Amino acid sequence: MKILERTKTYITVDVEAALIRGKQYIIEIGAVKWLPDGTTETFTQLIQPYKFKKLNAHIQQLTGITTEQLLDAPSFKEAFYKFKRWCKSDYVFLTFGEFDRKVFEDELTRNYINKECLYPMIDFQQKYMIAKSVKEQPSLSGLMQELGLENETQHRALADAYSLLRIFQTVDGESMIKQQETNEFILLLTNFRMLETTYELLISKTLCSIEHNQIQIHNMQTFRDELPFRIHSVERINEQGEPITTEQIKITPNLEAKQFLQQLALEVPGKILVSRTALRSVSKVLKLHHVSLPKTEGMTLTNLLKKEELIAKFNLVDETTHAYEAKILRLIRKFETSIVEEFHKRALLEKDPVQV
Repeated sequence: MKILERTKTYITVDVEAALIRGKQYIIEIGAVKWLPDGTTETFTQLIQPYKFKKLNAHIQQLTGITTEQLLDAPSFKEAFYKFKRWCKSDYVFLTFGEFDRKVFEDELTRNYINKECLYPMIDFQQKYMIAKSVKEQPSLSGLMQELGLENETQHRALADAYSLLRIFQTVDGESMIKQQETNEFILLLTNFRMLETTYELLISKTLCSIEHNQIQIHNMQTFRDELPFRIHSVERINEQGEPITTEQIKITPNLEAKQFLQQLALEVPGKILVSRTALRSVSKVLKLHHVSLPKTEGMTLTNLLKKEELIAKFNLVDETTHAYEAKILRLIRKFETSIVEEFHKRALLEKDPVQV
């Protein structure tokens, strides 16, 4: 039996944006289409933001794009439909970082355009960091230099899209994406709040998988205890050379919590980590117990659910541990569609090879 070659087209895409009236507006789209036969096609388009008058001097200097060029450019809606026709169908978008997807989604929402055409969209910066166990986010230019690749132009959309494609080809990005496909995720929720004499710590982890577009819940474990703390005074010298006294809180770590987190670190590889917000919110608990999690792909309820009142439903209120766990299981079922859709948007779900 013969396994068919890939038929999908990869499109590396980059946008330049400007902060106008407190919001990011796309001023340029650049993309390179890498076809299955190895050939490439390019797209580049300047865009005039809504009610645009003048481009920030810093952006002009950074990109070389001028106010006059944007005043002569089409609107986002016109430019995006042109871009959509160029993309055609059966493609996978690649970006370098989360920014491009976010501004695209914001622009489409503002212009009442269906967002389905944006997906799948893969953040290749994250894929590379996981594959190479890199914890600090590399820049596009820095990674080009590290790989011995050269690019004359920077901070223009098409040039950056070209750079991303060259990186993708050099490191065999297609294999990286394939190796990181998964239908498993861990929902990690923490509550760490100060009481009168202790900190209440709750860590909840729920191991799930997606089967036939439905979430299967395999295991749920919760750690909950109170950690004592003490407040002590620290003297230091301020910028004016004067002695000042500040108060610092010293929290006593918990051995069982450390073991719980160490077990989590062993379970994370090969799975998506879903948390309430970015993992910075968990970092205080991890740092306190001297545990670090391996680099893995993350999702946040903030991005999945958007609305603060929905995200707040996952908070610990005054429930017993049993009642809290039951609530989380109900919430997973309630928001099942949003979680499954995000797996599809990121092309994470494993697919069986087509055989003939």
